[in-house]
Amino acid sequence: MESTLRWQHMALTAPDTLATYPFTDRDPFILESCPHVYFAGNQAEYGTRLVKNTNGDSVRLVSLPRFSQSGMAVLVNVQTLACHPITFSTSEMSV
Repeated sequence: MESTLRWQHMALTAPDTLATYPFTDRDPFILESCPHVYFAGNQAEYGTRLVKNTNGDSVRLVSLPRFSQSGMAVLVNVQTLACHPITFSTSEMSV
């Protein structure tokens, strides 16, 4: 995640190795501005990290496991970039 943020591109190998539409006039995966929070879902486990971009601005990286299996969501304070994972469960959900 940190590399794609640094390279300012979310899908470097699209459409060659990723199932995406081959755009000819623009690249929709280019990050034109640096986000404050950068999420990636369907990951093996929850993780978070605060990194600095080349301008010295803080960016919160958050990786989340699949919600249907983990029941996990994350609350992010947009002022402080603090992260708080929360887990939902039911008697039918195997977490």
